[in-house]
Amino acid sequence: MKTKSTLLIGAALVSVFACETKEYSEQDRIEVTSNLENYVDSLETAVKIVPVHNWTVIDEHYDSLDSKAEVIYKDLNADDEKIEMIENRYEMIVENGKNEQQIFEETADMHMKNVELWWEKTSEDIEKGTKNTLEDIEETTQESITWLEKNFEKLNKESKEKFEEIRIELEKD
Repeated sequence: MKTKSTLLIGAALVSVFACETKEYSEQDRIEVTSNLENYVDSLETAVKIVPVHNWTVIDEHYDSLDSKAEVIYKDLNADDEKIEMIENRYEMIVENGKNEQQIFEETADMHMKNVELWWEKTSEDIEKGTKNTLEDIEETTQESITWLEKNFEKLNKESKEKFEEIRIELEKD
């Protein structure tokens, strides 16, 4: 009888002690995992839609979600394999996104330089009294103008301003 009582009291103490040391619940673990996974999903979608991002802000938000998840997983002594899979996926998305951003920016720069070079040449003709129209644009410059128009909202502020200035002057003629 004494052994049975000791075991019951011991089990009760272990239960109380175990409950007191766990700050988080299984529901918390599920929630932080879901939040982290949803963030990575939304980032993956955003990277496919828009090529230019503020990676510092993205990393800071991810790090805060990841840190919270790690704390909860550690508190629950849970296997963090799922978190590691999400982290690997996140790193791959960021790497691919940064590569795509660099390619986009290089392409935008190439098209902008092409249009600016053409504009510099034609501006000299305008000063001599020769009028240039949109029909006078050579094919490669027209391709650059078309690309810049198509991607205008994705361009950086400086490129938008330069292109808009050239476009306004062209429309005057």
